[in-house]
Amino acid sequence: MNRIALLSLLFSLVFVACEDKSISLGFNTQNPTPENYELKSSLHVLLNSPENAQAEVQQSMTATVNVLVHSELLSAYDDGTGRFLLRVDSASYISDNRSVEETDHIQRYLKTQAVQYKMGSDGEMSSVRFDDMVALPDVGDVDIRRIFLKVQPVLPSSPLEVGDSWERQQVLTDDNHKQSVVYKWFKLEEVFDRDGVKIAKLQMNVRYKQNSEDDAQVMESSDFVLGTGTILFDIAAGKVVEGELNIEGKMRVIEKKSGDTIPDLRVRQKITLRSVRE
Repeated sequence: MNRIALLSLLFSLVFVACEDKSISLGFNTQNPTPENYELKSSLHVLLNSPENAQAEVQQSMTATVNVLVHSELLSAYDDGTGRFLLRVDSASYISDNRSVEETDHIQRYLKTQAVQYKMGSDGEMSSVRFDDMVALPDVGDVDIRRIFLKVQPVLPSSPLEVGDSWERQQVLTDDNHKQSVVYKWFKLEEVFDRDGVKIAKLQMNVRYKQNSEDDAQVMESSDFVLGTGTILFDIAAGKVVEGELNIEGKMRVIEKKSGDTIPDLRVRQKITLRSVRE
């Protein structure tokens, strides 16, 4: 009997140890505290030229967006989802290919942006729309919805252990009702303590085909645009504290008015998201 009791005890201890290794990740959609984030996007667009072309004749554009956004819960629903507000409190925009007037217009429009969306505990966002008082983006304007959605993680419902991975698809619909699918792959890389807070570090890979359109042009890609990055997630608070995503791909632009096509654009974008304290 003693040997059986000892084996049972050892089995229980092993079971508990295995259980302790697993964690559950989920966004707090019922009673989160308001948060402020710094959201940055650095975009570099290069028109591919023949290999023997001189550097001074190669065409490129660089643009940097830096916004401070405020996030808060508007309503919590019985199904576990919540409706959130994401509001731009301050913004700066710099570009080496825009006039002073264009730069000022884009920066002023950024400061007006306020986005409402519904989100589940897995981070899946739906009904992503501008607040009623915000005008739809004009040609050349920067839309923070597109930037934010790229870096937003989608979490699994089942518990995870370090090394586990999962995949999700996000269907995005623009203001012209055109849909595109973003494929996201995640891996739980590690769990660590930062100032007494347990943090999950996620590896993230994304791929999608560019398919956007406004009144002036169509931007599309025949091959997948690829991105890789990391997410730091506060497990107890149920929120992202940091995120970074580096994206690269080839695209073409079709001008609607003239019918001209820019066939070979190489695009690189770096997006960072960081929780900040007031």
